[in-house]
Amino acid sequence: MKTQRILLVDDEEATLFGYTRYLTKGGYSIETATCLKDAKSLISSEHFDAILLDLKLPDGNAIDWISELHNTHENLAIIVITGISDIPTAVKAMKYGAYNFLTKPVNMDDLVISLKKSLEVEELRKRDSIYQRLAPQKVEPFFGNSPNIEKVIQYANVAAMNNTVVLLHGETGTGKGILARWIHDHSSRKNEAFVEVNCSSLKGELLRSELFGHAKGAFTSAIKDRSGLIEVVDGGTLFLDEIGDMDLEVQAQLLKTIEEKSYRRIGENKLRTSDFRLICATNRNLTEASMNGSFRKDLYYRICIFPIHLPPLRERIDDMPGLIKNILTSFGYDKFPLNKKVTDILLEYPWPGNIRELRNMLERALLLSGGDQLSVSHFPGLDKPIQFSEQNATEIWNLEEIERNHILDALKHFGGDKYETSSALGISLSSLYRKLDKIQQQQTPA
Repeated sequence: MKTQRILLVDDEEATLFGYTRYLTKGGYSIETATCLKDAKSLISSEHFDAILLDLKLPDGNAIDWISELHNTHENLAIIVITGISDIPTAVKAMKYGAYNFLTKPVNMDDLVISLKKSLEVEELRKRDSIYQRLAPQKVEPFFGNSPNIEKVIQYANVAAMNNTVVLLHGETGTGKGILARWIHDHSSRKNEAFVEVNCSSLKGELLRSELFGHAKGAFTSAIKDRSGLIEVVDGGTLFLDEIGDMDLEVQAQLLKTIEEKSYRRIGENKLRTSDFRLICATNRNLTEASMNGSFRKDLYYRICIFPIHLPPLRERIDDMPGLIKNILTSFGYDKFPLNKKVTDILLEYPWPGNIRELRNMLERALLLSGGDQLSVSHFPGLDKPIQFSEQNATEIWNLEEIERNHILDALKHFGGDKYETSSALGISLSSLYRKLDKIQQQQTPA
């Protein structure tokens, strides 16, 4: 792994010395500049992964240079470190392209965390840029042709021809979002908006505001009227992902909106209407949730009119070759057929993260291959078969245990980095935190 190069720009020699010493111990390669002129010279002649930039320098204020840096040096992580602590300056720096704004004196641990995250973000942007060039053509999703998926496709076609509420349920990563979009694209509303909301990433008032909008002054940060997504999606399809994580208060308001096709913005008396089609998805058991009170029974009965269950990948291995080819083709890969050893290890792996994990693993393999033919070496970890001891033989089919061990192994592999772990597993960061909390509760003695 290449050493990441950082440019420190500050007119205080003591500050440069302290940052250089600390970051060098962290494995970074450091160059320094004490003025804008020297910084611009270094940036134009050498490659850097990030720049830590003081604004107030002997030959000028660096705030206006941020915009130029952001536009001319793609994937350069910019972090502002300065003694100027006013909010307008911070907002301006972020607007111009800075990743973060830290005020002196800076806690070194906070600096390292900010630097690491900014470098990760720029790496993701770089990767996205690469694949936008590799795969300019949209590839029609492939769901499979095994008996387990044929029924799903049949139901999806029926759903596309009607406007009824659809509930997609299945494990994380089984393709619920892709199927929701497919239903919309093949429905009479295909020329209207498709809006997706992840109910686990927004809570309480934030989710209410996102869905229903708000009036100016409805709460502290409501500085102007704002349309909700239910208003935006009028005539189209609203996809509520992970609806099982929606707060009970929002559930009540959503139920009324579904039944009456009308709603009010937060802090407003005016009744508004929206003709939207609703598709929901969850990886939770909503029947159980409705019984224990964590999900409203009346809402469950209202959204469970047309349920479609998406089976996990391990239950439809016959679809794997087609899925693999479809995903690789979407990334612009055309070296088929695949090496038999590669195909074998992909078919033998249990894929607890399902199709999303498969997609992420194939994407990573393409990055490692550098455009060459895929080989086993591009799938680190998959070439080691899962071992079960004789004493644990009775637990082989305990899927919850398989998932728990896989998550903990992945977390260990990435040195405890939850962001990298969630990305590799093909799940959201919030989903990973929930699963880790559950694992911790199971391990804690009663």
